[in-house]
Amino acid sequence: MKTLIVLIDFYGHPDLTTDRYSDSVRYSYLTEIISSAHIDKKQISFYTNQIDPRDLRLQELKHMAISNGFNWVNQVDNNYDQVIVTGTNTSGCVFKKEGLGALHWTMKGIKTKIYLPMCAEYEHKGINDFERNTLGFAQLYKHIIKHNALGIEICKEFNDLELSI
Repeated sequence: MKTLIVLIDFYGHPDLTTDRYSDSVRYSYLTEIISSAHIDKKQISFYTNQIDPRDLRLQELKHMAISNGFNWVNQVDNNYDQVIVTGTNTSGCVFKKEGLGALHWTMKGIKTKIYLPMCAEYEHKGINDFERNTLGFAQLYKHIIKHNALGIEICKEFNDLELSI
């Protein structure tokens, strides 16, 4: 299955993080995909709308992905069987960013997933990352219902991604 993994504004807003491990979790899950030995890397492409110059981790992971045989594309098209959307602001950009968010792909009839371990929420109030992420997920659910986008699958496990073997 030809899969596109979209990393929307992946660097996020590290100065707003209340838990120094929260952002590291997202990079760890990305590393799991990139270093997985049992998936067909030729069937998976990565795209990011930007790599912040301060984001040395994502720059290095991009280099590793390419070295491991993944495609890293500079623009997206509709030639995918599945799109996995991740990144910053789960209820905002991850869901509705024009041309990249989960809503865009599902409306085009492409199998669409949001991989929660690689998402972070900064647009909601909250005293810590846990509260912001909880409120962000609640808002994501409301957006999915409002836009009748029930085909979007919310994933929490690597195996839920159904990457080609």
